[in-house]
Amino acid sequence: MTVVLCGVGADTGNVRPVPGVDAEGRFEYVPIPEKGATAETATYGSLDCRHGEGTLADLLDGVRPGSDGEWVTEPAAIRDCSVHRDPNFEALTYGEHRPGYVAKLRELDPGDVVAFYGGFPGPDSEYKHRYLFGYFTVAEPPVVLDPETDRADVEATLAEHPDNAHAKRFARHGDLYYHDPAFTDRPRPVVIVPGEAPGGVLDRAIRLSDRRRGPNYYMSEAAAAALAPASATDRGTHLGGFKPAVRCDVPAEAFLAFVDERS
Repeated sequence: MTVVLCGVGADTGNVRPVPGVDAEGRFEYVPIPEKGATAETATYGSLDCRHGEGTLADLLDGVRPGSDGEWVTEPAAIRDCSVHRDPNFEALTYGEHRPGYVAKLRELDPGDVVAFYGGFPGPDSEYKHRYLFGYFTVAEPPVVLDPETDRADVEATLAEHPDNAHAKRFARHGDLYYHDPAFTDRPRPVVIVPGEAPGGVLDRAIRLSDRRRGPNYYMSEAAAAALAPASATDRGTHLGGFKPAVRCDVPAEAFLAFVDERS
């Protein structure tokens, strides 16, 4: 049994300010802005905050679709900006194109867990420590769609996962972004991970990191002891800078116990 930690959600490259975690562990899950055509209907102005009144748009002064795009700062445009809900915690589905992530996710089996972490400023610091904020159980073997995959097979797979963010891109763009040479000069595989309960957004975020060196954060000894990450350096398990996928050699039951004790 395996757990893969995946770094997702909005950060300093695509929203400002980055919403934080309060002293009680409460937080808002803010998806990244969608950077291209999508059939997604959810926007920052349509997604309600989980805590307090208003929508996610009310938390933001700017969004930047794409890492090299222009910042959008007009309030109405922020409200109307489509979000890239990946993972989709309502449908329990996740898609990924980053090679290091695809390599780990494609090896998962039903009953394994995909867990999601992000960088959030805390109640007493602007440092964006890494917090676990959601997860789901793998329902079926992940499906890898290579750039060479027959288009009919791509369409059939995505039709089975219509709520996946990559399926919604396909529906409007006419291709997977990372299969389309007009979109990227490095076509690459996309993995679709179907989920099931137990899973969802946590009520309270769980801090995973306790050390920072330059822009890099490292998993705390307590979290590492509970989660048994497979990768480590002499400074511990690296959680970004750029957030890596981290495979943890821990049974799903032990992971769920870790979550229940802390959230």
